[in-house]
Amino acid sequence: MPELAETKRGRPRQYRLQALPHFASPEVGFAAAALDELRERVVDQIADLSTETLAYVPEGTTLSIAALVVHLVWAEAGWIERVTGVSAPADLRAQIDGVGRAVPAGRRASLSMAAPELVALCRRVRDALTAPALAQLRDPTVVIPDGNETLTARGVLMHLIWHWTYHSGHIGLLAELAGRGYVWTFGEL
Repeated sequence: MPELAETKRGRPRQYRLQALPHFASPEVGFAAAALDELRERVVDQIADLSTETLAYVPEGTTLSIAALVVHLVWAEAGWIERVTGVSAPADLRAQIDGVGRAVPAGRRASLSMAAPELVALCRRVRDALTAPALAQLRDPTVVIPDGNETLTARGVLMHLIWHWTYHSGHIGLLAELAGRGYVWTFGEL
């Protein structure tokens, strides 16, 4: 592994999450707050990375940081649409579908987006779809038919929390492989 050219002191971990106000369900409001925290952690990880670092694909993988970020917002949009019945704007769908689908399929997604564009994409999905749609969700135990499985909004929200956490780790590893370190810091306990 190459020596790290630069190490960033990261955003402090947050320990006092509160349910977002004005949500029909406090449980859903808390899950939305957790998603916000995880999204902001990813934003902090990528906000100052160069377009070259964001597009870097190490040998032996198909992943880049930019592709993972687009995959994260694609998955969030898709699951929020299924849970709430609220659709993402068509132009947003067109922007994220190709790359979003490529990641879980193991296909390399060529993508050259600057950090501000990726950050704006994260915030747009949150502001235009996730927060307003989840604010109206009253019952996290509502059943969502999914082929042979039965899903609930609660289960989907827990999956999204896991998904952001999981790929944040990938983003950190890819950044290290590209020569950028990130020191995880602690917030107030």
